[in-house]
Amino acid sequence: MTATFPRKKYVAALCHMKQGVLESYDSEQLFAADNAEAVRKATEWRVTAAATIDERTWLQVLLDGSAIHSEELGTS
Repeated sequence: MTATFPRKKYVAALCHMKQGVLESYDSEQLFAADNAEAVRKATEWRVTAAATIDERTWLQVLLDGSAIHSEELGTS
């Protein structure tokens, strides 16, 4: 019998900084066993989601509406 780990639902979001607030412009739901797996999956997703980053862009990973990871990707 194979052990199964509970999967949590995360949201990976690409955001732009507008007037001091991050605003999402693209997002994807993903399932992961833990935060590290969610960040890895979100990083893989953003490579395919955004071919070019031409503004101040952030990748955020959210769990239950709270950011567990936030990374600035580019600057203008």
